[in-house]
Amino acid sequence: MKTHLVNVVGVLVLFATASNPLRAEDGTEPPNVVGDWAYYNDMGWAAFSRGELDIAEFRFGKAIETIRPYAKAHPRLAARSYHDLSRVLCAQNRFAEARPLAKWVVEVRGLDPKTRDDAMFDSLYLLAVIERELHHDAEAAPLLVRAIAIEGKNVGLADPRLALTIKELADVEAKIGSYTEADANYRRAIRIHEYSETPTADLADALVGRAAVLDKLGREIEARAAEARAREVREQAAAAAKVRPAAR
Repeated sequence: MKTHLVNVVGVLVLFATASNPLRAEDGTEPPNVVGDWAYYNDMGWAAFSRGELDIAEFRFGKAIETIRPYAKAHPRLAARSYHDLSRVLCAQNRFAEARPLAKWVVEVRGLDPKTRDDAMFDSLYLLAVIERELHHDAEAAPLLVRAIAIEGKNVGLADPRLALTIKELADVEAKIGSYTEADANYRRAIRIHEYSETPTADLADALVGRAAVLDKLGREIEARAAEARAREVREQAAAAAKVRPAAR
C-alpha cells in the first residue's frame, strides 16, 4: 500500500508537467542521461511483463524523471516513457490518469515526421481505448480512423487484424448514433473476414454488430439475415475447432 501511495504522488507530479514535459532545465546534459533512462525504462518493462504493475509504474516514472529535463533533445525517449506509463495505468484501470499522458504522446509523435508507423498506431489506438473506457466515444472515433489508415498501409487491406480495428470503429459509431457510417464499417470488416476461408467468431461478432445497426436504420429483414448468418458462422467455427489437429 505504501509503495502504491508513493507511485500515485509521483504520477500526479508527472501529470502536472504532462502539458509541457519538454521544458528544459538549465545546465549541460550529463553524459549518462540516456543510459540511465534506458535502464529505468527497460526495468519498467521487465516489471510489467511479470505483472508487477506498481513497480513498473515507479520505474517508468523514474525514466520520465530522468529524461524530462533534457526532453527537448530527446523527445522520442520522453514520448516512449509517457506511452509506457500510460499502458501501466490502463492495466490498473486508471484511465482518467492515463489520458493526459496518452494525449501528449499522440501530439508529440504526430508532429515528428520521423515517427514510425507502428509507434504512431500504438499511440492512437491506446488513446482511443482510453477514450472509450471513459465513455468519450465521439473522441475515440477520429483516433480510430487515423489508426486504421496507418494499419491498412502496413498490414494490407485484407488482413483480419485490420478488420478488428474497423469493427471497433463501427462499434463506436453505433454508440454515438452514426448508424450509416457504422453500417459501412461493419460491412467493410465483414468483407475482410469473409475473404478468409475459415469462419471465425470475429466475423460473427461483426455480423451481430451490423444487425443491431440495421435495426436502428429500420432495415429489419437485413438485420435478421445478418443474425442468421452470424449463427451459421459460429456453428461452422465450432465445428472447425473440433476437427482441428492438436498442437504438437
